Amino acid sequence: MSSSFHELNQKRDQMKLDWNRVLPSNELLFDRWEKAKYVGAGEGTSIYDSCMLLGDVKIGKNTWVGPYTLLDGSGGGLSIGDFCSISSGVQIYTHDTVKWSLSGGKHGKVSGATKIGDNCYIAPMCIISMGVTIGNGCVVGANSFVNKSFPDYTIIAGTPAKKIGEVHFGADGEIELDYSSKE
Repeated sequence: MSSSFHELNQKRDQMKLDWNRVLPSNELLFDRWEKAKYVGAGEGTSIYDSCMLLGDVKIGKNTWVGPYTLLDGSGGGLSIGDFCSISSGVQIYTHDTVKWSLSGGKHGKVSGATKIGDNCYIAPMCIISMGVTIGNGCVVGANSFVNKSFPDYTIIAGTPAKKIGEVHFGADGEIELDYSSKE
């Protein structure tokens, strides 16, 4: 057995002991916080090694970007705020090639900046289209396709996504997810 294989197994054993997790080998070899620093993300941000970043992507501080995500800033820039959770499998785009494909290449790609505000939770497997702005304090439900913008403190879900509620804060700072105010 090679020494690098032995070292990898030691890292895997330590991860299992410390966190009760077994991760793909690449996630054991590369530090999530170092990757975030490398791409210029804010302090305290972590980005899994399996996250693909394209083009101009800006990520704030203390944001968690999960595994198997795609952050595409190649068509106008992508901005993600502070204290966000971008869950596993999320794809966020700043361009599309629908018209290019349908026209047999006669039309070009369409681009538009995409923005995720501060303190947002984007649940697993969401797709956010180019040109969308999601306000501060929003929640996007799992498997949603977001193809339009939403204001601050909106709970969003569905395909296509629509408003299904609002986020409220009590006087004591307690958070309430209110599903009585829908689109």
